[in-house]
Amino acid sequence: MGDNTEKKSIDTGMPSKPKWENPNHPLYLHHADQPSIILVPQPLVEDNYSTWVQSMSMALLVKNKIDFVDGSIKEPSGDKPDELQQWKRCNNLVKTWLLGLMSKEIVSSVIHCKDASQMWLDLQELFSHVNTIQLFHIENEIHDCVQGSMTVSSYFTKLKSLWDEQDAL
Repeated sequence: MGDNTEKKSIDTGMPSKPKWENPNHPLYLHHADQPSIILVPQPLVEDNYSTWVQSMSMALLVKNKIDFVDGSIKEPSGDKPDELQQWKRCNNLVKTWLLGLMSKEIVSSVIHCKDASQMWLDLQELFSHVNTIQLFHIENEIHDCVQGSMTVSSYFTKLKSLWDEQDAL
């Protein structure tokens, strides 16, 4: 076995479990963490990156896998084969989740990324120029927004939504 399972616990003298068997560890995989699960309601398409990335970030945080996209968990060295294998499983799971929530056109531009962090950065770079165009459209929507027959509450909700989207960009 690898170096994580051969260590003896100081308290019991029994072999200790690998650190990734702790549900709070980023390398932990729950039996429900399957490649086919849908983490966010809408896939990434050309014009929804800002809301998609926020939703996806929240979902990955809940799954304790945000470290794979923000780059804070690095690929372990080859001298820890069990940990490296577990990291690869988790990294590929996160990549599968991301790819499953993108349009086919976007998938083709990021599928060859070596890890989830690189995929995340490539998406950010790909959509950074789109944000300027989106910002222009949102500002126009804010400018053109009139209450008309909407209630004050509905009107404010619409404006607040546009302001929040503008701030996100």
